[in-house]
Amino acid sequence: MFDWNDLRYFLELQRSGRLLTAAKRLNTSHATVARHIQAIERQLGSALFIQHAQGYDLTPAGQALLKHAQAMEEVALLAQEELTQSRTPLGKVRLGVTEGLGVMFLASRLGELFERHPGLEVELVAVPRFVGILNHEAEISIHLERPNADLLVTRKLSDYRLALYATEQYLEKAPPLRDRDDLANHAWIGYVDDLLFSQELMFLDSFCRNPTVILRSTSVIAQHQAARSGLGIAVLPRYIGDNDPNLRCLLPDLAIQRSYWLCTRRELHRSVRLRVVWDYLVELCEREQEVLLGA
Repeated sequence: MFDWNDLRYFLELQRSGRLLTAAKRLNTSHATVARHIQAIERQLGSALFIQHAQGYDLTPAGQALLKHAQAMEEVALLAQEELTQSRTPLGKVRLGVTEGLGVMFLASRLGELFERHPGLEVELVAVPRFVGILNHEAEISIHLERPNADLLVTRKLSDYRLALYATEQYLEKAPPLRDRDDLANHAWIGYVDDLLFSQELMFLDSFCRNPTVILRSTSVIAQHQAARSGLGIAVLPRYIGDNDPNLRCLLPDLAIQRSYWLCTRRELHRSVRLRVVWDYLVELCEREQEVLLGA
């Protein structure tokens, strides 16, 4: 029988697809990861991975082992939670969130959470992409689209609105802007289309059929900074644009609405430390609807 500890290395290589990445996440060497994988393969008498230029993929034997390894991991995580958590939710929670919401909304509004629960520690992973739950990048994650996975608990967190913003300085030197038809005459700031991590970010066409985009960025924070420098018009969440005195909301009737979704792994949803963060996020977004949707 193989060592059950070897399954940690198996699961990490399956999630990352690369030996070096798996080794980094496990704080070990790639040779150690390979050695543990080989130990399982010897015991089972089957290869678990196929190596190719892009990394490692599971063989049929690896696929068969995966569901059992995941089930064992879930039991171990739940046991750890039950044994280490008391009524006081001390400990660390990693929260993954899209960059704009994390940097421009959540970061300045977490103080009340720590006042309520001394000893709680939050790692806020705010990046311009989805932060994965199933690959253990985070324990709670906020998405632009509703995640579809049996192992996840998911709920709608909040709606939010996006609108057009530019500076007065830009508008003074730009062509007149009276209605939607005039938008084609203006300079735009937007996303890099082929690097979008969500189709929910493809919204320029909702405002202008053929926009002249002079700057593209994967970062909504970069787009915000470009707009406030007077470069052109940017589509920004209202919680960003409305709170910047340098920006003016343009044609506010054209605002579009999107949603944020909250999720975590099913076995972790019963954790006290995760529940206090989860519940606080829900409460916060309900309380801040005017900010998220625009006054």
